[in-house]
Amino acid sequence: MDAKDVKEFGAEHLCKQVLYKLDLQQHLSSLGIDNNTITQSLIAIIAKAIYSSSEYKTAQILDMNSSLKELFNYNKNLSHKELYKAADILYTHKKSIDQYLYNRISNIFDIKDKLVIFDISNTYFETNKSQSKLAKYGRSKEKRNDAPLVVFTGVINSQGFIRHSRIYQGNKPDSKTIDDMLADLSLHSPGQTEQIVVIDAGIATDENLKKIEEKGLQYVCVSRNRIKDYPVDQSTDKEIYLTDRKKNKVFLKIFHPQDYNDTWMYVQSDLKSKKENSIEAKLKQRYEEELQSIESALHKKHGTKSIDKVWQRIGRAKEKYNKISSRYKIQVKEQNGKAVQMSWSYNKNKINEDKTKGIYFIRTNIKDTNEKKLWEIYNTIREVEATFRSLKTDLKLRPVHHQNDQRIEAHLYLTMLAYQLVNTIRYMLKQNNIHYDWNNIKRIMSTQKLQTISLVTDTKQIQIRKPSVPINEVKQIYKATKCKDTQKIVKKYVVYH
Repeated sequence: MDAKDVKEFGAEHLCKQVLYKLDLQQHLSSLGIDNNTITQSLIAIIAKAIYSSSEYKTAQILDMNSSLKELFNYNKNLSHKELYKAADILYTHKKSIDQYLYNRISNIFDIKDKLVIFDISNTYFETNKSQSKLAKYGRSKEKRNDAPLVVFTGVINSQGFIRHSRIYQGNKPDSKTIDDMLADLSLHSPGQTEQIVVIDAGIATDENLKKIEEKGLQYVCVSRNRIKDYPVDQSTDKEIYLTDRKKNKVFLKIFHPQDYNDTWMYVQSDLKSKKENSIEAKLKQRYEEELQSIESALHKKHGTKSIDKVWQRIGRAKEKYNKISSRYKIQVKEQNGKAVQMSWSYNKNKINEDKTKGIYFIRTNIKDTNEKKLWEIYNTIREVEATFRSLKTDLKLRPVHHQNDQRIEAHLYLTMLAYQLVNTIRYMLKQNNIHYDWNNIKRIMSTQKLQTISLVTDTKQIQIRKPSVPINEVKQIYKATKCKDTQKIVKKYVVYH
């Protein structure tokens, strides 16, 4: 007896069962998609969730290391071109699939949505994409300016499930996506009238908040505006302390500033204060080192002394450290067209001091609210943003290597579908107090393999294919997701003549 081969099984088996609970294959069939393409599409979604690789590499993994094709009884070759085609077909039916999946997930978990979260991000390309209509240079979330981008948005519920997503050109400003988001919300909402829209500061312009209110919706957001005068004094006001996600204390106080019709909440976080002070200290140090270098050159042989060139160097330093340079006042003394002395001073102001103290503001148009309620809503968006980040980390949404726009859109949408599958599994686990991230789930499930054992006698050869016995952690995951922890043993006989 010898083992013929060993393939990955646990994560593939889990994903297949959960995907079947969503009945996506039946919906795809109702759209007129043939069974072969449906199977390819389901394999493509699971493969994206587990391997997060290019279609070319995924095809190799499916052929050599994975049991996915066997789980779906797919006995043909599955090339990267067929994976491309499956993703293209899924994207063609995006609107119908999005609506079906969201309704199905809501029904399975009895989700009654009240919170609606608008999130926006982008992904970059490794080529210049000069012929693309989608890939444009814009403001990268990684602060990159050397690669074209494409922007994607999501209308998400408080459990992290995507109601709808859109793809935009890379130079689309965050604040300009609100009209489409509100239209998507109206189209994909389950008919509830009282919904709270949660957005971050990048989208929360006064104009956008007005648009949300005109739709009869409530909103909660971090304020883009930082006000100098606010009637909050920690030494005299009643102390209202809660904790953030990491159990750090925060001071909260609701107030109503002049010239605004909505309610504001003052937030002072010691953790945020430490972070902001650390960032500011580093920026100040680096900027002042740059200024010191410019000043030192005034007293060195062959150093830059021309007044015009000195101001050019100062200008480049200001641009490089634009987050801190506006707070400095720089003076340069000139004699006969040359700079002879340079000095600078740091100017403090109320808004900057507030920032380093960890002070920020949350705005809402919810009537009769309180600090605890607003803080809970605000922390919900933090949790969902962390979940949504798995699109870019666990599922490797970045970077994009495809060349044409249709393939780019299909790639992003396939990743969105894989995310829905991943979030479904994680949601089921969290309901059972299991809080693994996706990489940890894959690591644990990878301990269960599919083994093919070959038994040889004088008259015949018997091949037995069976999964290994799951360890306790794997059993817990199967139990929490209400999935079977194994499958039937398959025997194949080869009789000698």
